[in-house]
Amino acid sequence: MAFMIKDAEVLYDAKGRKRKVLLPYKKYEELLERLEDAYDIAKMNEVRSQGTIPWREARKKLLRKKPSVR
Repeated sequence: MAFMIKDAEVLYDAKGRKRKVLLPYKKYEELLERLEDAYDIAKMNEVRSQGTIPWREARKKLLRKKPSVR
């Protein structure tokens, strides 16, 4: 899925190299949201690839990590 930003402006330095991009704030927010969604999807896929463990084993691990309350 392509994400087109038609009203972006590229800023150049004195040597003509691209240095910055100006975006309308609304487009900036949309771009950030898409990046966050892509990151979340990548993390979900990473977790899915790890497989599962039986509930009893998971419960034991959780109980071992539980801090003592006094």
